[in-house]
Amino acid sequence: MICPKRTTELLEQFLEPFKDKDPAWEIGVSKIAGRGVFTTRNIKRGEVIFRDMPLLIGPAARKEDTLNSCSVCFKLLPDTKFMCRQGCGLPICNLCQKKKQHKADCALFKSWEPCEPEVANSLIIRLLCPARAINCTKEQRDLMYCLQATLDNNHRTEVRNAAKCFRKFPTDKKLIDIMNRAVAVLRTNGFDETSDRTNDNQEFFYRALFPLFALVNHDCVPNSYYTFEEKTNNMIVRASVDIPSGTEITTTYTKLFTGNIARHLFLKMKKTFTCKCQRCSDPTEKGAFISAVYCRDTNCPGLAVPEVTGMPQPNWNCLECKQKSPHAPMSKAQDLAVGAINAKTNSNSLKTLIQYIKEKSSSFIPESNYCIIDAKLQVISRLSKSLEDCGEESAGTKAQFCQDILDIMDRLGLGDCVMRTYLETEKAK
Repeated sequence: MICPKRTTELLEQFLEPFKDKDPAWEIGVSKIAGRGVFTTRNIKRGEVIFRDMPLLIGPAARKEDTLNSCSVCFKLLPDTKFMCRQGCGLPICNLCQKKKQHKADCALFKSWEPCEPEVANSLIIRLLCPARAINCTKEQRDLMYCLQATLDNNHRTEVRNAAKCFRKFPTDKKLIDIMNRAVAVLRTNGFDETSDRTNDNQEFFYRALFPLFALVNHDCVPNSYYTFEEKTNNMIVRASVDIPSGTEITTTYTKLFTGNIARHLFLKMKKTFTCKCQRCSDPTEKGAFISAVYCRDTNCPGLAVPEVTGMPQPNWNCLECKQKSPHAPMSKAQDLAVGAINAKTNSNSLKTLIQYIKEKSSSFIPESNYCIIDAKLQVISRLSKSLEDCGEESAGTKAQFCQDILDIMDRLGLGDCVMRTYLETEKAK
């Protein structure tokens, strides 16, 4: 593990433009994993803990309909004639074509001779983010190397595949290592087009590495949340709750309303660790019962929850009659609910979906279950866009569904966050 003191020195130098003379954070040894970010004083709910800016940033280029985004300002460009005329293979707007950032990008990629520079190639455009590490200063690159990187058999694949799109791709081992390391760091703690609000934070449509935030560890009930400044893409991290001095700042890598089993599997497979936070250690998830289903005994009114084992198919225990049940029949109830909800959603009838949630779903799955939460979020989203009219009751339905989810957030202990703001706003409309 890199010394926290050295990490702090590099971070303070990188974040010097913010001119924060009395930072509310410091790097220390974490009980969760490796290094962590800790508060240096008491932080009030809603207060800014720190600001961060991207060490690396570039287009995500994951979807065909976004390949015409400017590689500097990320603005969507007309469907034709958006590629750089200098032959670097990057999309660029007229304004950014003259900027220092593009001149550096263009010189680098043009020297590698893209095979088809006039065609938008996702492999080339996506490579831009890690390739920008080549033009970083020594201190910036040292900071990147300070960050955790997943060095497995796959982290070299991206650069290797992109190399086939150039005629003179570099063979210098140092340059290749820099790009491979950047890819590994981005895969571990970078952003890569996150557009799902249910993970508690603001949507972000690019590929980027925020070095201070990269050191913030995970908790399934985080004590912070982040947003972005639109013009600069700088990150602002705020306290979700009151945070005492010396407390580790946490964020969430998972969706808020995913049950214990799914969260454990995601974190194990994608982030290679087992979460042992308070929520994960409690079968009831702090009394929110997001994973709960009804007991198999039809004469028992109790709820059954999965055992906390970290295994993909644990036994389930009824909290009322204490009956133990195997995983398969218990998960079947959730599968039936998901299937029914998807069928109602695909029918394009919002009225049918609302009626199902209100009148039928609770007969075989509790309202606290994540399947029902997801369905209610779909209804809220569709009603908020005013695409459909379900009559005079629609506003009341939206407000009730918002309150239902807010109640679950309260039971989980979730404070201020983007999701809470969204639900409170929609409830008030």
